[in-house]
Amino acid sequence: MVRPRKPGEAAADWFAKAEDDRMPLDERRAFDAWMADADNARAYRDVEDAWDVLGEAGGDRELLRMRSAALRAASGPSRRAVFGMAGAAIAAAAGAGGVGLMMAGAAQATIRTGVGERLTAPLPDGSRVTLAPLSKIRVKFTSALRSVRLDEGQAYFEARAASDRPFRVTAGDQVAESAGGRFQVTLGEGGSQILLEEGALRVAADGAAARRIDAGQMLSGPASSPRVAAADLEGLTAWRSGRLVFDDEALSEVVAAFNRYSADQLVLGRPDLGAIRVSGSFRYDGAREFAGAMQAAFGLRVRQVDQATWRIEPGTSG
Repeated sequence: MVRPRKPGEAAADWFAKAEDDRMPLDERRAFDAWMADADNARAYRDVEDAWDVLGEAGGDRELLRMRSAALRAASGPSRRAVFGMAGAAIAAAAGAGGVGLMMAGAAQATIRTGVGERLTAPLPDGSRVTLAPLSKIRVKFTSALRSVRLDEGQAYFEARAASDRPFRVTAGDQVAESAGGRFQVTLGEGGSQILLEEGALRVAADGAAARRIDAGQMLSGPASSPRVAAADLEGLTAWRSGRLVFDDEALSEVVAAFNRYSADQLVLGRPDLGAIRVSGSFRYDGAREFAGAMQAAFGLRVRQVDQATWRIEPGTSG
């Protein structure tokens, strides 16, 4: 059952939307209808008053807009985009005189996704991030630095150009820094993978000299011995358009990828099956269809374990 929203929570979102001159007419009418309720109007005035206490904080007003946009864009039921200085925080501040909201002038956020969820969210400076399923980032933007930490999964960044304010992404022991551009960062068991689509990147690990990556290149491997090589941009970014592309990859890795992207889960019936090499392009929500393709191509058997689990087993001669 969905919990009814408290007036203060809704007021924070409406405050962000109402400040946008591009607010659609249907939303404007919904806002007017919501404000017709005395409790709602009172909650909205409390948010306005709390904001006035903060004084000049135009950049933080953008964070409110960011939260509302992220909530509208979130895919899947969980909508786990939690913004530290956004609507929920300002709603709480309405009852606390705005104390503690400035957080030393830094805009901070945690954004995460679950199985099968993709999320594109705006960042405080107008940049954007797209998270793959089962991913998590922590954002901290100040007047001098735009900082993001990838804690798990994969993220694609569209960083707005700002030569005096670097855009820095930390993934494991690797730190990628850009003045603006489009790039993708993946955190895996074998280290981080940093792929540059547009612009220029400098990547460094603790105690090591920075390395430059040019458009069309990828840095991968452990921080102690990273490799830079030409990248298959189309294949490596295909997840953003709903596909998974594999080029001679182990079946164990392919199954792990599908289990992040699809509600249907795959299980290997025997460990040695994981060594089978797989190539091809598949819908990322098509785990069941992929299992059928393995059955046809390699003579494997596919058995349904339960409503959402499919077991890949050796064929009769395996």
